[in-house]
Amino acid sequence: MVFPLNVLSLSAALLLVGVCYKLYTKLFAGKYPLPPGPKAQFLVGHYGIVPAEGPQFQYAKWSKELNTDILYFESFGTKWIVLNSLQASIDLLDKRGNNYSDRPRFIMNDLMGWAPTLTWLRWSPKMLQHRKLLQPPFSKSKVSQYCPLQRREAIKAAQSILRTNADPMAWNNAIRRFAVAVVINIGFGVEIEDDKSPFIKLADDAAMAISNAGAPASSIVDRFPATRFLPSSLPFMERKRYAETWRFAIQNITNIPFAATQSAMAAQRPRHCFAATRLAIHAANAEKGIPNDFSLDDIKGAAAAIYIAGNDTTQTTIALFVLYLMQHPPVHRKATAEIDGVVGKDRLPEFSDVPNLPYLNLVLHECYRMNPLSPLGIPHASVAEDVYRGMRIPAGTIVYQNVWAMTHDAAVYSRAFEFWPERYLSKEEGGAGEPFPVGNFGFGRRVCIGRNLAENSMFIMFAVLLATVEFGWPVGLGGGEEQYEVEWSFKGQAHPLPFKCRMAPRSEKAEVLLMNADLSF
Repeated sequence: MVFPLNVLSLSAALLLVGVCYKLYTKLFAGKYPLPPGPKAQFLVGHYGIVPAEGPQFQYAKWSKELNTDILYFESFGTKWIVLNSLQASIDLLDKRGNNYSDRPRFIMNDLMGWAPTLTWLRWSPKMLQHRKLLQPPFSKSKVSQYCPLQRREAIKAAQSILRTNADPMAWNNAIRRFAVAVVINIGFGVEIEDDKSPFIKLADDAAMAISNAGAPASSIVDRFPATRFLPSSLPFMERKRYAETWRFAIQNITNIPFAATQSAMAAQRPRHCFAATRLAIHAANAEKGIPNDFSLDDIKGAAAAIYIAGNDTTQTTIALFVLYLMQHPPVHRKATAEIDGVVGKDRLPEFSDVPNLPYLNLVLHECYRMNPLSPLGIPHASVAEDVYRGMRIPAGTIVYQNVWAMTHDAAVYSRAFEFWPERYLSKEEGGAGEPFPVGNFGFGRRVCIGRNLAENSMFIMFAVLLATVEFGWPVGLGGGEEQYEVEWSFKGQAHPLPFKCRMAPRSEKAEVLLMNADLSF
């Protein structure tokens, strides 16, 4: 293949940058050493040594081999560290948050067409504006306003599961619809009536685009921004090709629901949702000649952040709940007994039951610990050079948090690869007195604003499922349970692929109670 002159020139320039940067760091680095890391390659540094799929496992392995909880990497001037312990993450991202609350520039996200969104915005007045927009309605004291919606959608999901229980794969669709229905209603006021809603397809496409895009800020265009100008047809530009292929999905999930909200408001069909509230304020200010602090793109991006914060986390954690309880019948029986003891069998669970379901709370946290959805978190970036434990962290360093390594740290969690919810109980209560996992929703000033909303969705869905549905391994050809290995994806996000599960009514009474439930709120 003959490459155009501009491609060859750019490649040569990148190589020259790498050489110059290497000389600079050798000659002018400070008196403090950089954190340890695996051996770099000549000129290209650590380029290409981190696996694209499941990098959290390799980072954890290097951490053990080098006996360090902080790993350092660099290539062509791009620097990144990986924090493999909770203590290092707290010390840097929480206690020194003023220096570690920035984000790297996510060029891959630019190529994929993201609007300004809190999740990805760098620390700036714009980012603080978005946080000011989103924090109040999703604080712990305010998310209760969404509880009736969440309970209704959980009941609808359980109804759908029982209507389609002849197909052991169909429950996956019901859980997906539940997760989408909650966040798209809160963000854009869109009602998801059934699995045939076009908004389900939008959400599916967006979830596919996000979950398989790789760890944030890890693509070639993120590490070497100049490469975004190279033709996507080049063999090493597969991430750019991916962005071009899936750009439509990101644009659709932000543009189409937002346009639907605008159309409903123009037709005087008011919607009670985040986007409609902000659009009404925007229009009122414009009519009065008052400058708006937020553009329409800001409102659209903020509403999209609600989708990001709630959809994937909720859907994946519910799938984990079903999977782990299917694999661990004693845990399933104990959680069901707790529901029966608190809720009884004459009504469906309410949010008022949540404080009285401590074992279910242990199960939720064990799902978090076993499989963090974003195993490397959303990366932070250092603002200024820093020294930590005698090691130098340069300014502009990308900072990943290996949450998977933290939640599987043998020094913290005994039987770390075993699903054991009782581990969080005291030793006197039969547990190990181990701490709840930390990091699934981020660290420091960039903690996910949707945590309270997502946890409410998970909890009510768990409770409704346990109260009304009996689930376990699917039935095989011989009439017995068909146990099998569930397949997983580790391309950026970590989650089980859709899997078969036998779903049936717990009893005739439970089925009647569920199917006749009042769905108004």
